[in-house]
Amino acid sequence: MTGGSPAALAERDVATLVRAARTRNGVSQRHLAEKSGIGLRTLREIERGRVRAPRSGSLRRIAEALDEPALLAQVGATAGAEGEVPEDAPLVLKILGRLSATRGAAELLTGTPKQRTLLGLLALQAHQVVERDEIIEVLWEDGELPDTFGQLIHTYISRIRLMLEAHTLPGTGRTAVLRRGGGYELRIEGDSRLDVLEFGRLTHEAARARAGDDPLHEQALLAEALQLWRGPLLEGAPPRLARHAAAVEHARLRVASALRLADLALARGQYEEVLAQLGPIARHEVLHEGLHARLLAALAGSGRRAEALELFAAVDRRLRVESGIEPGAQLREAQMAVLGEDTPAATARTAQPAGRADAPSSVHLPQSVGDFVGRAEHFQVRQYLTGQGPLAAFGAAPVAVLHGPVGVGKSALTVQIAAAVSRHFPDGVLHARLRTGTPDEVRTVLRDFARALGVPTAGLPAGLTELAALYQESVAGRRVLVVVDEAPGERAVRPLLPSGPGGAALLAGRTPLSGLEGAQHFRVERFTADQSVSLLARIAGERRVLAERTAAETVAELCDGIPLAVRIAGMRLAARPHWTLARLADRLADEERRLSELVAGDLSVRERLTSAYEGLDPVLRDAVRALARSADRAFTPAGAAAVLRCGGRQAEDLLERLVDHHLLDPPAGAGEEYAFPPLVRLHAWEQ
Repeated sequence: MTGGSPAALAERDVATLVRAARTRNGVSQRHLAEKSGIGLRTLREIERGRVRAPRSGSLRRIAEALDEPALLAQVGATAGAEGEVPEDAPLVLKILGRLSATRGAAELLTGTPKQRTLLGLLALQAHQVVERDEIIEVLWEDGELPDTFGQLIHTYISRIRLMLEAHTLPGTGRTAVLRRGGGYELRIEGDSRLDVLEFGRLTHEAARARAGDDPLHEQALLAEALQLWRGPLLEGAPPRLARHAAAVEHARLRVASALRLADLALARGQYEEVLAQLGPIARHEVLHEGLHARLLAALAGSGRRAEALELFAAVDRRLRVESGIEPGAQLREAQMAVLGEDTPAATARTAQPAGRADAPSSVHLPQSVGDFVGRAEHFQVRQYLTGQGPLAAFGAAPVAVLHGPVGVGKSALTVQIAAAVSRHFPDGVLHARLRTGTPDEVRTVLRDFARALGVPTAGLPAGLTELAALYQESVAGRRVLVVVDEAPGERAVRPLLPSGPGGAALLAGRTPLSGLEGAQHFRVERFTADQSVSLLARIAGERRVLAERTAAETVAELCDGIPLAVRIAGMRLAARPHWTLARLADRLADEERRLSELVAGDLSVRERLTSAYEGLDPVLRDAVRALARSADRAFTPAGAAAVLRCGGRQAEDLLERLVDHHLLDPPAGAGEEYAFPPLVRLHAWEQ
């Protein structure tokens, strides 16, 4: 399709479309006019066919107000754009500012608010699979998930595909939304067709120019990259999308690129260039000290010392009022440079980041799995750790605690999250795996962390209290992420947590660390059927799994959505290409042998469950054995009290403690029962 002007629509055709859509939705003309922002008289004239060439902006607002798929599809494909669409202009998507789809100077219709939000989410993560759980979280962040959410997602995807196909020209590269397992991926041929990809390409070229010691070329590339930004990324998008970890990361890269450009321009005395590039960003980054330090340098270099001092005073007030802190070294030194009338070159040097020479810059994490399946918790924790948590405004270091059943993938998820957010912590990532949480083990970890922070081994004290104090002094003020896997309890991890703003901690354990002050807890849920089948396909082969989809779903169900169990099942299939999935499902169906089947090499579901069972105190182990011996598979507190031969309150406390250890599933609602998860029940029965 070559596109066209709204004038190409016949007035009567438009009138029929609008009137029919409004009638189908049972909306009065007055209500539609108010909701769409169109004048009532104008709407009446459009429906009577008396408006010559209705403006596509008006038609779009009507379509969006009605959320009417037929009208959107017909108006979107026919009217298509604000202005004449050049026949040879390629489709370009833009998210560095307000979301838009353009061909030449003409802006295309991109659908309802939720459809635009979904398009923005896909564009934000172009060439990556966006799982359905993440789509649900972003589109229905208010928590009111409609019963038809699956069909609605399908409808929005279909509309996006219709728009992309209608405006993709032969020979200009394909832009399409592809189904990938349980999610969707936006594929774009050519970085120039999506501004955020073009921004990434230009900044990468700038980094290469910097490595080649070519500052002039680097500055030109950075200037070209920053010109792509028309405002905050996805301006006007819903909060959940605007706070997306990928959006936060791109915004950070924008600031970093602008700061580097400012340093290059200040060194050459190009003060107006600095003001032009940093000014628009500063309006949104009102507390960024490095950015304002460079603005002070540029204003002073331009002879505008009074404005520079006014700017410092304004930032000083905001820092004290909004964050309760004083300006840092960068901003103070820039102020003193203005007061002392230092040379512009000296002021430019002052604006350089004041990192510590001995700060760690490496990331030490275990190897991540190559077949990781995306999940909602990944997105949520990334958002929290990168500054979107409820405590960020108070200057507290965010602490995220992951907990969940045995084999649910807490360690793998922790590594994936830490790797994804590591760029937000330029001073490094510190990783430890605890096993017992004894003072000796904590002391060993503190010594390792202190050495990584640049403290000489000879200067490390022997006492735990003194060592913890030295570590806190070393980590204070640094942007460090502390990752602790298999955290055994609050007392063991408290000395390891970074204090003050800048740092963060990511903890994973079998139980929620409910006594940890200021921590945000995230339960790592079992896989859905789609996620389990997706992991199975990645390990055993997609064609093989798709050929036996029903059997694959049966295997997933028998594995109870536990990623470790699904992984083992996939590895057994991969090692036995002559097996059908139905054969494995039949073997797993035998409850007496299921745990014996879920073994591959040194991976064993039974061994993990045994480790969790043996880690319980004797009272809880006795309770597990007693409940497993019962003929019942689910328990009310009263029923458990009869089995455990104790009072009702004591029985309920024991059940809740087993829930904390993820050995029982809690009641789904009032009057419901506690129940063993299937694999836990089989293991408990063996005991």
